Amino acid sequence: MEGPFDAVVVGAGWFGLAAAKAYSQLHPTANLAVLEAAESCGGTWSKNRLYPGLKSNNMIGTYEYPDFPMSESVYGVKPNNHVPGAVLHRYLTDFAKHFGFFDRIQFNTAVNLVERSGEKGWRLSVTSPAGERVIQTEKLILATGLTSTPNLPTYSGAESFSGPLFHAKDFCKRASELKGVKNAVVVGGAKSAFDVAYALVQDGAQVDLIVRPNGHGPVWIAPPFVTPFKKRMDQLLNIRWMSWFSPCPWGGEDGYSGVRQFLHGTTFGRFIVDSFWKVLSGDVLSANAYDSHPELQKLKPWHSAFWIGSGLSILNYDSSLFDLVKEGKIRVHIDNIDRLEGNKVFLSSGEQLETEAIVCSTGWKKESTIKFAGLNEEKLGLKYSCRFPYYRGISSNRGLTKRLINYINFYVI
Repeated sequence: MEGPFDAVVVGAGWFGLAAAKAYSQLHPTANLAVLEAAESCGGTWSKNRLYPGLKSNNMIGTYEYPDFPMSESVYGVKPNNHVPGAVLHRYLTDFAKHFGFFDRIQFNTAVNLVERSGEKGWRLSVTSPAGERVIQTEKLILATGLTSTPNLPTYSGAESFSGPLFHAKDFCKRASELKGVKNAVVVGGAKSAFDVAYALVQDGAQVDLIVRPNGHGPVWIAPPFVTPFKKRMDQLLNIRWMSWFSPCPWGGEDGYSGVRQFLHGTTFGRFIVDSFWKVLSGDVLSANAYDSHPELQKLKPWHSAFWIGSGLSILNYDSSLFDLVKEGKIRVHIDNIDRLEGNKVFLSSGEQLETEAIVCSTGWKKESTIKFAGLNEEKLGLKYSCRFPYYRGISSNRGLTKRLINYINFYVI
């Protein structure tokens, strides 16, 4: 058994690194360990998930730790530029080194099982290149993130498909298998699907982008500068008063519950909210000119921007993504995959697509791959999963809160 540690942080992404830094500063003499399943820091921005052209939605200055600035002199990103993935990986690694806990990170170490150990401690069963072992710790911080467990669809005939088929998480790892590919299928309508499709086209492939008709549709994706005043979208999202217009059952915790109640709980307030989203979404729809081309119309969002939540994306490409659609280099299909056979993808509409590879940008599973033994799972919200009711018909924020409060599911220990 390894340890005992005073604290163990699981995950070396943005929040895992922040937790490790905070704990090590508060308890400088504590025996701390950070366990990371990947080979490097960064989580989404770890080395094995980077590929050419990958950038953050945010521009420089809005995607960094407040006590560790991403200065232009060090990282070379100029004002009003999106941050390349390789720079983010370097920055997060530098953060761990600067605050002195990089050497406490155990890479390639996956946590398989968490159990209680006595009254206060935790026992972790982990796997690393050295084999399986047990780690003992008094405190446990889980920071495994929302992009750890890929949601990979199962397709009829997948075993007979002649090319590579994998999740977008492994786009970097499997890049060698895509060299020279002339036709590829990308499944999904979110930003990661657009990113993969764009990267494949830049590498010489023609892409068929498949968006299922029974899903949420194409993501809302905005230009980096919006409104007639050309304000940065990533900065607007961090303005407090703008958050008042979004539905959130816990929004009143920011100290402005009265304002939120007026906006979401009164007829006149809802008129203001609806008008706000109509203007903002209209600006995005107009800027993207979806109605200017029949293929672009297929990428027009299906739902009101009011329900966007954290699903907003920003156009951060070196050239126009939409031009690739208009030129036929990215062909959009609103359809389901019926089956795979050889090098063909059969769609539910009867259309057949010849392809050399399939990349699924189909999101992430909510459940962690970590198993928990001997715990009250429903109380802790670990493996217990309860789907929220379809709450778009609720007329007020008060009703929304009342309905959702019965389904709270906290993923913390």
